Amino acid sequence: MALSIACGDAAVEGSPKGETRGGEVIAEGRSFADESPIEARPDLVTIANDARASKGSGQPVGLSGLAESVDPSMLTDDALAANPLEIGVEKRAPFVLAPGADPLDPASYDWEKDKDGYWIISYSDLSLTDVDKETLLDALVYPDEYEDEGEKIQFPDRIRSLDGKKVALTGYMIALRWNKNKLEHFMLVRDLKSCCFGQQPEADEWVDVPMKGEGTNYIQFVPVVTRGVFHLAGSSDAAGYAVGAYKIDGDDAREE
Repeated sequence: MALSIACGDAAVEGSPKGETRGGEVIAEGRSFADESPIEARPDLVTIANDARASKGSGQPVGLSGLAESVDPSMLTDDALAANPLEIGVEKRAPFVLAPGADPLDPASYDWEKDKDGYWIISYSDLSLTDVDKETLLDALVYPDEYEDEGEKIQFPDRIRSLDGKKVALTGYMIALRWNKNKLEHFMLVRDLKSCCFGQQPEADEWVDVPMKGEGTNYIQFVPVVTRGVFHLAGSSDAAGYAVGAYKIDGDDAREE
């Protein structure tokens, strides 16, 4: 899956770069000022193209669309200090599994389920701070290149235990694709500061969310609880750089 997460398609700094099969090296990224056409898979409309299309519809799409629609008063130091933008990223001591517990069973960890059986997780649970993030992402996007490594390259057990499970994760919506007045596809990002008003989100700070059915309402600038089935699913930008690791097949989304 190819995904552009920038205002254009520049590679994310520090992310591994990919190569096409057959040895042809992919370009090393694009300038943010470069608005020349880019290639994208038809199953995922890029933010750059969606942002252009959204100008006539009045619906914000992608990082640029969201940033253009923000009230500047929200971005003052006082406003940011008063607004809990970093939902679910509180620091806490590492969880220690009980003796004999299965590390790939989410019930072995300190998560609880909501009334509908979704594991309630946070971005702290998805953090890759203490591992070789670049190698993990590259192996997820280009697994054939890491076949000989076997089990040496693995996501942390706590994250692997969630693969294929129903989860509820809180974050902020960045629209990717609309169907009339419903949002079919969006990014769920950890906080507003890191995605739109500062640096690019790291690969463990956002989740790709294609919604099931007709889509969901767009909820701007407030924490949104998104529920669905979680997957380890690598994504890359138009230049072949690995930029994402997580996906939720969305069942529903609601304001926290």
